[in-house]
Amino acid sequence: MTTLVTGAGGFIGGHVVRRLVEAGERVRALDIAWAGDPAPEVERITASILDPDALATAMSGVDAVIHAAAIAHLWTPNPRNYDRVNTLGTARVLAASRRAGARMVLVSSYVTLISRDQRAGEMLDETIAIAPSQLLGPYPRTKRQAELFALSAAALGQDVTIVMPSAPVGAGDTSLTPPTRMLRDLANGRVPALLDTSLNLVDVQAVADAIIAARTKGKPGERYLLTGDDLTMGEIANAVAAATGNAAPRRSVPIGVALAAARAEAMLSRLTGRAPTAPLTGVRLAARPCRFDNSKARAALGFAPRPFAPCLAEALDWLRDTGHLQAAAKGGSPR
Repeated sequence: MTTLVTGAGGFIGGHVVRRLVEAGERVRALDIAWAGDPAPEVERITASILDPDALATAMSGVDAVIHAAAIAHLWTPNPRNYDRVNTLGTARVLAASRRAGARMVLVSSYVTLISRDQRAGEMLDETIAIAPSQLLGPYPRTKRQAELFALSAAALGQDVTIVMPSAPVGAGDTSLTPPTRMLRDLANGRVPALLDTSLNLVDVQAVADAIIAARTKGKPGERYLLTGDDLTMGEIANAVAAATGNAAPRRSVPIGVALAAARAEAMLSRLTGRAPTAPLTGVRLAARPCRFDNSKARAALGFAPRPFAPCLAEALDWLRDTGHLQAAAKGGSPR
């Protein structure tokens, strides 16, 4: 089997490529930019998913497509880029994979389950279907629109499956996605106070394995939640403190205060073009902490995420080795 991975230079896409190479499979990797070189066995293509000619070339002779390319950060200077990349880009990948006769796995996100009306602590699963307009920012909205394109294609007979990871944790996050940036800032003592909320963090290696399994074990038109441990911000901060020797923040910020500050900072960011410290989408999501049922992915895809501790150890070791941790952050990672 030859598999094309879009977004292969990203955190999840990079892990998918490595797992495929380790399994001895033929891999074609496409991304618009690269932080490092993939394995020599990998055929690398530098192009945008918005380029129809490049997509047609990349799709030639492939059996499966894993579409992980997206703008994954929760803020960008031009919000319309979310629509171009996350939604239009997915539509073009769907069309190209259909013409190539290749099965497809769309990597979406668990944030497409969290609406404006969500109750804190509610248990969510793949049966939740929310209109894009009810989601909490441009990133969730455009990821949900991409899901709807994929579901429509599946209803018309295309072989496409959707996976929905939560916040991945582990080594190799060269783009510093929000979870890794949070761990870095906690380890470096840059977080003065904690939000009174919880997050779902998941083993990036297990996510990659489940995405690969979805090529053959996932059913067309189905969604699969790839979630891990529900942890309070205090639990995360204490785990980082134990690993680094730095004290965890003692103060907490009420969600209402954080939302007001994020709204004000969002207005300033629109004027200056500078990224906000706390993106409004992220704070809105944090204001609705939910729980997630991943039993469907466990049963169908063999999804088996490791606990948070070893994933944190790998993330901190990688951050230390790549110079992202300050000299004051000392001590071994938890084992």
